Amino acid sequence: MYPLILKKLIQTLAQLPGLGEKSATRICMFLLSKPELCETLSELIKELPFKLKLCKLCRNLSEDEFCFICKDSSRNREILCIVENPISVFNIESLKIYNGLYFVLHYLLSPKEGIGPKELGLDFLFYLIKVKDVKEVIIALSPTVNGEITASYILENLKNIPVKVTKIACGIPMGMDLQFVDPLTLKKALQGREILQGK
Repeated sequence: MYPLILKKLIQTLAQLPGLGEKSATRICMFLLSKPELCETLSELIKELPFKLKLCKLCRNLSEDEFCFICKDSSRNREILCIVENPISVFNIESLKIYNGLYFVLHYLLSPKEGIGPKELGLDFLFYLIKVKDVKEVIIALSPTVNGEITASYILENLKNIPVKVTKIACGIPMGMDLQFVDPLTLKKALQGREILQGK
C-alpha cells in the first residue's frame, strides 16, 4: 500500500492520455529520486494555464496575442491549413514544405459530446477566409468519423465563398489520428492533397 500522497499522484497521472496506472507508478518512483525535477515540473505546471493563450488569429498556442507563425511576414497568407490541434501544426511545420498559415480547431464536431461549430471557432474561421483574401483552404484533419463530419461541415459552408478547397491525400489510414502519422506519410499526404472545391 502506497502512502496517500503518492497514491493520489499515481491516480492523477494515470488520467493523462497514454498513461495507465503502471506507467504513472513508474513516473512517480522516478520523480521521487529527482526532487529538483519535481520542483521544476511543479512551477511549469502552475504557470502553464496563465502563460499560454490562444493566438487571436489562428487559435494556435502562444505566449503573446499572436503566435510566431502569424507574426512571420514571410508566410504565404493566401493559403490556410485547418488542423485539429497544435500537435498537427508542429508535425506539419517539422516537414518544412508548407509556408502558409493555420487555423486550429482544438476539437472535432461531436454532437454526442456537445461539441458544435461554436467550440471549434468556425464562424471566425469563415469570417477570416472572407476578409483575409484566402485563395486556398487545406483541410488537414484526421480521417476519423468525426474528422470527416467536420471536413464536410467546413466544405458545405465554403460553397458560396470563391476559394479553392483541398484535402490532404489519404495515404493516411482511415481512423488514424493525424498526430500519430509518420513524417513521410504526412509529407506525401500534404503534397498530394485533393481538390474538393474551386480550381
